[in-house]
Amino acid sequence: MGMLAAFTLGLFCAGQSPARAQQKHVIAYVTNFGGDGISVIDPVASRLVAHVPTGSRPHGVTIAPDGNAVYVSNEGDGTVSIIDPRRNDVVHTIAVGKEPNQLAVSADGRHLFVTLHGQDSLAVVDIERKQVVRVIPIGRTPHIALRSPDGNTIFVTSEGDMKLVALDAKSWQVLFEIPLFGFPRVLAVTADGSRAYQTMRWLNGVLVLDLKQQHKVVDRIAFEEPIFAPEGKDAHGPDVTPNGNELWLTTQTSNDVAVIRTSDHKLLGRVPVGRDPNWVGFTPDGRLAVVSNTGSNDVSLIDVSLRKVVATVPVGESPKRLAVGLVETGAE
Repeated sequence: MGMLAAFTLGLFCAGQSPARAQQKHVIAYVTNFGGDGISVIDPVASRLVAHVPTGSRPHGVTIAPDGNAVYVSNEGDGTVSIIDPRRNDVVHTIAVGKEPNQLAVSADGRHLFVTLHGQDSLAVVDIERKQVVRVIPIGRTPHIALRSPDGNTIFVTSEGDMKLVALDAKSWQVLFEIPLFGFPRVLAVTADGSRAYQTMRWLNGVLVLDLKQQHKVVDRIAFEEPIFAPEGKDAHGPDVTPNGNELWLTTQTSNDVAVIRTSDHKLLGRVPVGRDPNWVGFTPDGRLAVVSNTGSNDVSLIDVSLRKVVATVPVGESPKRLAVGLVETGAE
């Protein structure tokens, strides 16, 4: 088995024969915004597993906490597709509203939160009932939805109102808002939930937000080439390594990933990738980083310890969002 064994878990349910046992593997799902579906990648084997058609302009993607479903927002169709990862096909399609962007699933797996970019609101989907049960006004052109590591908060960015909104994940009530004084792109939250790193349109860098006490922007990390980047060439997708020690940030100005130490925000290095890197995510053990490259229609797989690309996997047209996690892939 070699390296693959480190990423694979065999799960045998009570009363279930070995032939019907479900297995969990680390899989990456990448939305192809210029196409009609998502690419399914085995990052350990460095290979494309499948292409799953979902709908027009697939944008956001997230994985159910138990690994038994994958959710994809189709911006052009106003729908969310539910994918069975064991079969790599769509099992349900739910109408949610205008221009769904990013989405987040609750920690208990019962609800899906979907930003409706064209409707200035957040749709709450009851996953079991397969329907929208609440539409929450959130501010103009909401873009990103992200669940906090502890599962208690759903963070939503409003591009039009230039703010970050924090919702209670159970009551769906607003806890606080943070003015950002610019157009927010993507955010990542530290494991302890104390800080967020927020990318901004035209900024070749990232804002640092205090989420616990001050509820405001407390720092800015900016690169020099240039700080004010042209449209479409700014920093975009941040993520924090599973051990919490590093922030990885896709920088479209220089077509690389910047590695920043979280303790003092020192730039540790850069990893060249494909053109216009959009999103970054990590395998659960932190060994590999997965980066979608919108301009070159591929995905870079990076050895985190070496900070080196070890494989490049071609995908569909204009890959954007991605999600990496353990999913059920065994035979039924």
